[in-house]
Order: sequence, then C-alpha cells, then structure tokens
Amino acid sequence: MLSRIAESLYWLGRHVERADCTARILDTYLHLLPTGSWATDHQVIRSLVDSMGLSGDDEVEGADSGKLIRTLVFDTERASSVSGALIAARDNARGVRDALPLDVWECLNVTWHGLRSRAATGGGPHTYLRWVSERCAIAAGLTDQVMSHDEGWHFLAVGRALERADMTIRLIAAADSQTGSVPPWRALVSACGGWEPYVREHGGSIGQRTAIEFALLDRKFPRSVLRCLTAAEASLAELEAAGSMQQRDPRRDPSSARRIVGRTRTGLDYRTGTELSSDLPNLLSNLQRTVASAHVAVSNSFFRRGDEVTWANIGSEGVLA
Repeated sequence: MLSRIAESLYWLGRHVERADCTARILDTYLHLLPTGSWATDHQVIRSLVDSMGLSGDDEVEGADSGKLIRTLVFDTERASSVSGALIAARDNARGVRDALPLDVWECLNVTWHGLRSRAATGGGPHTYLRWVSERCAIAAGLTDQVMSHDEGWHFLAVGRALERADMTIRLIAAADSQTGSVPPWRALVSACGGWEPYVREHGGSIGQRTAIEFALLDRKFPRSVLRCLTAAEASLAELEAAGSMQQRDPRRDPSSARRIVGRTRTGLDYRTGTELSSDLPNLLSNLQRTVASAHVAVSNSFFRRGDEVTWANIGSEGVLA
C-alpha cells in the first residue's frame, strides 16, 4: 500500500474517534453540571480542558463557558474541535476515495455537509453533540462492516485505537484530580460511553477503584485502555506481517510500534486494582508516553516523512494530532 494512502487512513481513524470522544466528553459534562453552575465551576472547566489536552492553550485558558463551547465544538479551524476533526476526517477520506467503500465516503461527506446546517439550527450543544456521536457511530460501523479488513483497514483501526486509548487515559487523569460539582467517577464512566455496561457489571454504586478498573482494565468494554491497546497490537501485527512480504526501506522497522504497545499492554494486563490505586499518576504518565511513542513509531515505519499535523501538546515525548 502506498505510504500516502496508509497515512490518510490512519488519520481518518484518529479524527473520527477524536470527534466522537470529544462530543461524548462535552455532552457528559454539560449534563452532569448542576443547572446554572457551568459559568462558575472553574475546577470542572479546568478538568475538562485538561482531558482535551489543551492545557496552556491561550484560546481556552481562562475562557468563559460560551467561548469554551464554541472553541471545542464549533471551531472549524481547530483540528481538535468536534467540527474541525470531522472536517479533517472528510478531507483525509476524499484523498483516498478509491481505498474506501462508497458507503463510508458518503457517510463522511453527508456529515461534512450537515455540520454548518446543524450548528445553525439553534438546537443547542446537546442536540449537536448527540448528532455527531450518531454520525461517528455510523462511520465506524460502516468501516467495520463493509470495508475489507486488509492493510488499509488495519491502518485505520490502529489510528482509532490509539486515539481512543489516549482520550480514555486523559479522562482518568482529569477525574483523579477533579473536585467540584461533577461526580468525577460518574463523569469518567459516562464520558467513555460505558455507564450502562458499568451498571450491569458493578451495579449502580460507583467509586474510584471500580471506575478506574473499568476504564483501564475491562477486557469486554471496547473503550477501556487495555482493550484499545490489544486492538492496536493486533492490527500492528497484521501490518508487520504484510510488510515482511514486501521490499521495504531497511532503515524502517515495522515491528517497533507493535513492541512498544505490546510491552505496555502486557504490563497492564496483569495489574491488580490495588496496584492501580497505589501508582496511578505514574501509570497514566507511562501510558500516555506509550501512545505518543507508538504514534511516532507508526509514522517512522510506514509513512512519508514531513511536517506532522498536531493538535495537542503532550510534552517532550511527542505530539498527537
């Protein structure tokens, strides 16, 4: 597969997942904040900004609630916003239409056309964010059900899994440091889209330990970090096997990303709840470094070298977009 096509599919997976995760997080916080407290609950807003990876961003630091919503939801110039991520996903899909089923392209194109009209209807952020989540679910379902699970699909799946893992890790870190009006562990599970699965597994009561174990270690929930890393490792193994049968640049190592993800996944797989509670900050920091390092390794091993698209600074280990 051409490097350009592989890279576009990888970013397509990341951008759709970014839009979906951001929509879920914002919708959760908007619903869980008590009526009238959104404008004054600065600690909750700080946790929200941190979970988006936007700490230090001058446009959102100190922004009022209205500006924050406009920036994170409707700003079409910002790739980390809901609308910006969907526009970027459609742009990537447009460049590789021959590698995508027509149904997938039409879904993304219809979504792109609907962004402006939906934003202008005045239905409020909740209506808009629910529509975005539904469109992202349709796109994800189509890619899984009508797209051949070949190299292209695996690049898309790796991008989706790494982005999903990164957003879940950020949510856990934000919940662990949060105080204020929003129940942090309820917000964590709900923002991951896992409230109903959590209740079926653990009942209606929720605490720090069970919420963290669910978001990090649950083997059945598709948005847990362990499940995401497992999915990424499986797709990277398929890409490594496909690459071994082709003549590749000897300076590139197709197995490097799989090793990075696999080592972390193995360590996470055998952790207990007690170990999670005792060393959570270091664990989350290591998990974020794993995602950043895996992204860099995928780029170095499979994609053309050039200017990287960025959207959230996560420190000296790398930048994710």
